[in-house]
Amino acid sequence: MSHFTEGHLQIMNTLRNFGLFVALCSLLSGTLLNADAFDDDLSSYKVPVTAGENLAACCDKPSIDPNPTPPIEIGSCGGIWFPEDPVLFRPFVADPHAINFSGGWRLNDQAFVKNVIDVSLGNTMGIYRWLDVWGGQLQIEVEGAVWVCFDPLHNSSPLLNADYYGGIPITYSVGPWAFRLRGYHISSHIGDEFILNHAEFDRRNPSAEYLDFYASYYPTDDIRLYGGIGTVVAQDKSYPFGRFYAETGLELHLSQLGFINDRQQLFGRPFFSMHFKFQTKQDKHINQTYVLGYEWGKLCGLQRLFRIFLEYHDGYSYEGQFSRSPTNYLSLRASYGF
Repeated sequence: MSHFTEGHLQIMNTLRNFGLFVALCSLLSGTLLNADAFDDDLSSYKVPVTAGENLAACCDKPSIDPNPTPPIEIGSCGGIWFPEDPVLFRPFVADPHAINFSGGWRLNDQAFVKNVIDVSLGNTMGIYRWLDVWGGQLQIEVEGAVWVCFDPLHNSSPLLNADYYGGIPITYSVGPWAFRLRGYHISSHIGDEFILNHAEFDRRNPSAEYLDFYASYYPTDDIRLYGGIGTVVAQDKSYPFGRFYAETGLELHLSQLGFINDRQQLFGRPFFSMHFKFQTKQDKHINQTYVLGYEWGKLCGLQRLFRIFLEYHDGYSYEGQFSRSPTNYLSLRASYGF
């Protein structure tokens, strides 16, 4: 009996202590969850919210600012690891080798065969973002992509070419300006079936490392102007590229012809863009690409865009060992990315 009583008392004491613990937690949680107290206690750590940083706050003030650089109120917080925000420097809409997810059907391509299906898989990941650098924001990123081309009208739709990309961009944005310094590598590989079907093909190794610098400017939220220069730092001697290149372009988003759905935080609008590239050893043509289509995106979150568009390219092929071949083609495409 005494043993039972002692055990019973231990259980009762345990339950009583647990009850006191629960009551204490409830008291503390009631204090910590008080909104005013919470804001006051953590005010030194708050980072202001803009489009893309927080769904609830963004929905109060919808924005489709293509180059958001929020005002800085960082307190003791100097930066963010793995920022979940729109990139500071967006890829070029009309660049045939933009870093995104895309697919299209080319008509009358003269570098491979007349009909080509090209697919890209690419993404950008922010590693660290400094929140107050000369009044703007600075971010280091990593990028990866692959661009592949298939022959859809022959047996087994053979792979023609695949270009593999890896890069480390450093981007900076302040007001309407954005800048990107980037080092990257591209290597190109011919499809096995293409080599089997073209025994006479002289296989080379188009592989190179590059360094480039670009600037972009938004005179309005709907217009973007950009340009930059780059150089080949190192390359395989079996297939040398021109040492220097330059690119420029224009993007126009027609928001006045689009829509905004406040309930779904969704917007859509037509767009037009042109992209020009000149590279030494490609002196007979200037690469020029024009796109016209429609895009949809969210007003909050990462603000990636889904696009459907027509693309016209005139100049040289962008595909590895075929890059010395003049070509022009029309393509119907869809893409998803920044």
